[in-house]
Amino acid sequence: MVSAVISVLILGLLILIHELGHFVAARWAGVRILRLSMGFGPRLFTRRRGHTEYALSLIPLGGYVKMAGEQQEERAHEPWEYLSKPLRVRAGIVFAGPLMNYALAALTLWVVFVIGYPELLPVVGEVKADMPASSAGLAEGDRIVAVNGQPVTTWEELTDLVSARADQRTTLRVQRGEAAREIVLTPKREDIVDPFGRPETVGRIGITPKGDFEIVKIGPLAAIGRSFEQQGEWIGQTFLALGSLVTGRVSMRDSMTGPIGILHLTSDAVKMGIRPVLYFVSLISLMLGIFNLFPIPILDGGHLLFIGMEGLRGRPVSSTVQERAAQVSLALLITLVLITCVNDVNRFWLNK
Repeated sequence: MVSAVISVLILGLLILIHELGHFVAARWAGVRILRLSMGFGPRLFTRRRGHTEYALSLIPLGGYVKMAGEQQEERAHEPWEYLSKPLRVRAGIVFAGPLMNYALAALTLWVVFVIGYPELLPVVGEVKADMPASSAGLAEGDRIVAVNGQPVTTWEELTDLVSARADQRTTLRVQRGEAAREIVLTPKREDIVDPFGRPETVGRIGITPKGDFEIVKIGPLAAIGRSFEQQGEWIGQTFLALGSLVTGRVSMRDSMTGPIGILHLTSDAVKMGIRPVLYFVSLISLMLGIFNLFPIPILDGGHLLFIGMEGLRGRPVSSTVQERAAQVSLALLITLVLITCVNDVNRFWLNK
């Protein structure tokens, strides 16, 4: 129960950070803020300070910033209104929300690398019968320290090197207790489908990890580059997954997680400690930033799309068109959320 509450608060924090991006950018640009509202449901707190009303509702899983003069029919043509600002300023206000999510993702990931993160070690657990590792004499507890002379320190490095050597003679350097030895084997070829629905040929030797971990720490400066590198990998994987979804290589049921699934996974991370929580916060914050930049009218990307169209046309898209587009996209998003929620319930609870 406690972990579930903490997970809700964490997701609420990510949304707050996003909305604060819009809030701060708008204030900096001289736009008057009428309301900063967090959450939905019964209102717990309301306070007015200057021209701005601050509101907090019971369920902290939503929020918005209401700016003066956001709609044509609301305008008084004052300089402090949103629509009175130049296009580049308005685009900056819109983009500031996703940018804050990206910044939070980078910061939390940097903290993880600095305080240390667990790496799965290349220590053998189960050795499967009738596979190359068993025939070559690998045993539980063996630590593989090199593949064809290339040092390995993590299970991921071991997997990558072995997978690339299907049907190729391979030499493993193995540490068993105090003694070191070399084992020669040939990884068995297997044709598989990767998580993105692409066919792939890999080499398998028939071992599983024992589950030994080691905490790895990175210096503060090196952690900056490592953080951006990891985020780049996540972004690439996200668009690869979207491409696989669009082309039908993977199903929505297997590849998409909605609010219920995110809460479930966040709750699991909370139970495991601060490092998994920070790592998961970084991932979800980055995904939230990316999702909000999709060119869907009710999202930040949709607002940027209309701003871009206004710049190209020399005049704004009509309020009617924007409103109709928002209504259609809202209906589609609600449908998508309902589908993912049903999938989440089936995946995380009914199929246990």
